[in-house]
Amino acid sequence: MRLIQITDLHLSDRTDTPAAAALQWAIAEANRLAPDLVAVTGDMTTYGTATAAGNFLKEAEALDVPWVFTPGNAELRDPGAMPILAPCMGGKSVHIGEVQFLLPDTSTGRLSEEERNWLVAESQAAASRVILTHYPTDVLDQDSRRWIEAWLQEQPVEMYLAGHRHFDRSRRIGDGQEIVTRGLDPEKAFGGPPGISLLERDAHGQWVLEQISWPHEQNLLPADVDHSPVGWSIHGDPLETVKETRDAGLSVLELRPREAGYDLPAMLDELAALRDDRSIYLSWHLPNLIWDEEASGVVGAEDVARQIDDGRACAADSFTVHVPKINAATMFDSAGEPAAAWESFLSCYEGLFRDVVAAGMRVSIENIHNQPGTPADRPNRGFATEIGEYLAWIDSVEGRIGHEAGRIGAHFDVGHARNNGDLGNLQPIGDWYARVGKRITGYHIHQVRPHEETGKLTNHRDILSVYDRTVSYAGFLHAWSQRQINRAPLFIEVRIAEERRRTAKLFEELFAAA
Repeated sequence: MRLIQITDLHLSDRTDTPAAAALQWAIAEANRLAPDLVAVTGDMTTYGTATAAGNFLKEAEALDVPWVFTPGNAELRDPGAMPILAPCMGGKSVHIGEVQFLLPDTSTGRLSEEERNWLVAESQAAASRVILTHYPTDVLDQDSRRWIEAWLQEQPVEMYLAGHRHFDRSRRIGDGQEIVTRGLDPEKAFGGPPGISLLERDAHGQWVLEQISWPHEQNLLPADVDHSPVGWSIHGDPLETVKETRDAGLSVLELRPREAGYDLPAMLDELAALRDDRSIYLSWHLPNLIWDEEASGVVGAEDVARQIDDGRACAADSFTVHVPKINAATMFDSAGEPAAAWESFLSCYEGLFRDVVAAGMRVSIENIHNQPGTPADRPNRGFATEIGEYLAWIDSVEGRIGHEAGRIGAHFDVGHARNNGDLGNLQPIGDWYARVGKRITGYHIHQVRPHEETGKLTNHRDILSVYDRTVSYAGFLHAWSQRQINRAPLFIEVRIAEERRRTAKLFEELFAAA
C-alpha cells in the first residue's frame, strides 16, 4: 500500500507564486506515482482566506486518485476558508484494504472531547489504523497530548502522520511510529528541500518514508552582472569593507558607514586597487530619512546628501535607501489618499536623487519590517511594509524624478519580508516575488533567528543552509530560476563577520556549481 502526504503549503490568494507552482507539481507527481491515497494534512492556505482555499480546491480537482483533507491552524486565521473546504472534509474515516485511515481535526492545537469520543468509537472498526492529522502529538496542548499518547499506547496504530513543524522527525509511540514531515512550503520547509512524502507499507505493517523534492532550482545563470552576483553589505567602516571584499575575492559589495568619520581618500585608493584587480558592482547604503512629528518634517537629509556625494566620488553603481521611516497612517489622509507627509518625503527624495539618476546610477529603495506581533492595520505599522504601499512609493518616486528603465527600483530584503509582524503571514514572501520581482534592482539576504540570549527574532544572521529556518530559500531559487524576479546583485547582510563569510561561501558555491 502506498500513501502520499501533501502538507504545509501556505497558499496565498495569488496563483503566480512559488507555492502555487509547487502545488501544481505536487498534484502532477501524485498522479504519476498513483498511490492508494493522497492525504492533505492542513495549512494549505497561509491565512485561511476563501480565495486561497478555492485555489487549492481547483488544483486538487486534478487528482486522479482518492484523497482526503484535514485542516491546519492556518485555515482558521480567517473565517473564509473553512466553509469552502467543508465539502472535502467528509472522509474522516477511510478504509483501504485492511487499513483504516482516521483524520481527527487538530487544527486548534487540541483534541476536543468530540474528536476523542469519535476516535474511540471508530477505533473499534479495524485491526490496523493510521492517523492522519495536522499537529504532531508533542505540539498539542498538554491535556490533549496526554490523552492521545495514552490512546496510542493501547491501540494498534501503525503510524501517526502529521506536519505543522516544517521539519522531518520520526519516533516510536506504542507499537507504531509518529512521522512528522517538513512539507511543501518553498519559504518555510527546512532541513531539506520542500516536497511531498511517499509512504509505503510493507507486509508487516511498517511504513517506510521517501521524500520527493520539488525541483525548484534549474537555471541560475547568467546574472544581471558580468560576474558572480554574490557579495555582501557590511555595516561598519567602509574602508575595511573594501579590504575584506578584496581579500574574499568577491565582486559585489555595499558600503554602509556606521560612523561619520570614515577615511574617504584611503577608501578611494583601496577601491582603485580593487577595480584594478576585477570588475565590481558597488552599492552605497544611505542613512534613514525619518519623519519628525514635532517639526512635521523630514530629518536626516543632510547626512544622506553628504554620503551621496561620497558615493558618487567612489563611482557607486547604486544607492540603497530605506522607504521613509514613518508610521503608515501618517502618510495618508482620512480618505486613504497621500497626505502632506507623503509630499514632504517625495520632495526630499527628488532633491537628493534627481542628479544621481541623471548621472546613470540606480536608486534602490529597500523594504523595512515591523516588529513581531505588529498588527497589519495602518495606525500600528510602518509605512510601505505592505506590498501595495511599497510599490506605490517606488512608482511615486519614479513619477517625480523620471528615469530610464531600471534606474529606480526595489531593493528587496527577504528577511524583512518574512519577519514583518502580522503581515509576514498575510503576504508571504512568494507574494513579494510575484508583485515586486520585476522591479528589483538589488537584494539583501540573511536569516531570521531567535537570539541566543533574549529569544527574540533577530535579523541579519547567517544562512546555514539554503533550506534553513526561519527563511528557506527554495522559493527564492525558483523565482530566480524562472526569472520571476530579476537576477540583480545579492548582498549578504549578516552582521557577524564569521557568519557573513560562511554565508557568502554557501552562495558562491551554489552559483559556481551552476
